[in-house]
Amino acid sequence: MNYFGTDGMRGKFGIFPMNASCCHRLAQAVECFCGNLKRVILGRDPRTSGEAIKRCLITGFSNGVEIVDAGIITSPLLSKAVKSTASDFGFMITASHNPPEDNGIKIFDGLGEKLSQENELAIEALMDQFSDEVQNTGHKLIYYHEKAHYSADDRIFKAFPKVVIDCANGAAVSFAKEAYRFPQIEWIGVTPNGSNINKYCGSEYPKRLIETVRSSDADLGIAHDGDGDRLLLCDAQGNILSGEVILGIIAIALQRMDRLKGQKIVTTLMANRALECELGKYGIDVVYADVGDRNVTAKMHILGCNLGGESSGHIIFTDNAPTSDGIQTALLFLETVTYLGISLSKAQELIPLWPKKISNLVVNNKVPLEQLPDLQHTITLLKSSLDTKGKIFIRYSGTEYKLRLLVEAETEHLVDEIMGKLKSSIEKCKKVI
Repeated sequence: MNYFGTDGMRGKFGIFPMNASCCHRLAQAVECFCGNLKRVILGRDPRTSGEAIKRCLITGFSNGVEIVDAGIITSPLLSKAVKSTASDFGFMITASHNPPEDNGIKIFDGLGEKLSQENELAIEALMDQFSDEVQNTGHKLIYYHEKAHYSADDRIFKAFPKVVIDCANGAAVSFAKEAYRFPQIEWIGVTPNGSNINKYCGSEYPKRLIETVRSSDADLGIAHDGDGDRLLLCDAQGNILSGEVILGIIAIALQRMDRLKGQKIVTTLMANRALECELGKYGIDVVYADVGDRNVTAKMHILGCNLGGESSGHIIFTDNAPTSDGIQTALLFLETVTYLGISLSKAQELIPLWPKKISNLVVNNKVPLEQLPDLQHTITLLKSSLDTKGKIFIRYSGTEYKLRLLVEAETEHLVDEIMGKLKSSIEKCKKVI
């Protein structure tokens, strides 16, 4: 049975796989997988269901396991806390950028890194062997507060006198208020109540950020998601800086600082191909990994490089943290543009991206795409027409019942034409998906 998606377990609370039974069995399976589990650390975002899920996990562990409770914390800070508390595993209870009614569990190993797919599969196989009975209700919790040691040169704050920051009513609120020291800040999404996380705010809903930046004549807009591992930026005109631009500018600056290991970066197949073309002019190679920040991290380890990321705003700089940290990325990016002496608009000119469109179509069933021959035929023809001047990417979401489409080409007209043909072909498959 499949419990894990592309980023841990995720779904609506109370429904498989995010029900009490699965949480109990997950705890037992991880303990069995470890063999000698001594200590785990648990953290969560502010979702109302987080406490209930935490209790379900705790009662699934045997009496000999120490439970460290980090409270409300971002995913990247929990990742760090795994090492600082000498825990064997970390459990982050979050559905990241998903709506409030969803929740999930991300698992970090003893190094603070997300579990590999191989380890997740091993744990999945063990879960079916356990019952959903409560193992123990007598655990004494060790409460722990992870301090956010975000350091940045005051010059980057002075360079942007007025900034709008959106914390998505999520886990990053208190940490962002500690980290950001801009002279004037207008805050959005800083009143979490458990049911408003990511609701009309945060990195997945930039409309509010853009409108506020424009109406308040701010110099910059910063947005994070529910668990604080993503970053979205916009300039004073409200133009969004894509993840590729952020990643590319950081790469160029780090190279000039002689801090870019291996003269290469890692991104995913979803990234705009223009990133590879532009960084090639600086002698920086771009290597591709499967979608998912853990796949990016794994490829970085293999290649020995220290920078990677996704167009979604997950940026990994392993000199600072083992996983993507939205706040850390914002500070790093502003440090790099200050070092390069460029404006945010100039940053976008340095990485001019090809036009692309992304569409998310709701589906009822995730029928393997290779079992849809008419759709496969359409995709083959469209890819052939593009050759190397663009790309088509189609996959199911690992966390939601959605089919994700990405079309990229040299002109907007061609992007629209191809996206229309793709959607038309998918519509004919609606009886089975």
